[in-house]
Amino acid sequence: MIVFDVEPWSQVRPEMAHLWPAHYEEIATNRDKIKLDPDFESYANYEATGALHVVVARESGEIVGYHISIIRPHLHYKGSLSAFTDVYYLAPDQRRGLAGVKLFREVEKTLKARGVEKLFSGTKVSLNMGPIFERLGWTLTEHLYTKFIGD
Repeated sequence: MIVFDVEPWSQVRPEMAHLWPAHYEEIATNRDKIKLDPDFESYANYEATGALHVVVARESGEIVGYHISIIRPHLHYKGSLSAFTDVYYLAPDQRRGLAGVKLFREVEKTLKARGVEKLFSGTKVSLNMGPIFERLGWTLTEHLYTKFIGD
């Protein structure tokens, strides 16, 4: 049984690191040009200011998934607290039943408890989570395009 909870980044970072390579390989674009290189200092700074929100998924005590978001007022609506999804992942062997839905329900519940009014998240075209978002009542509001312009 998967258990979801908010946990401090500084405590769970080493424990969740084993999932990052598989997550990167599954969804990252331009892997041949841009290597995985997390900015741990920025994550620590966000945590120190209370802006980092980490929900982990555990099975038998082991982290099998996570959702990380940044909480801040929106630049267009400074009176409204928003949560911007940084990253979310559930190990492939845990993607059964309603595990993904339950992860996002916990995220929504815990962010609401922190005063967040609006959530922003994306989904990869190659691994479309749109049906989960729609099941949870999210609205498709825009498409995001990317282009690699480096050397």
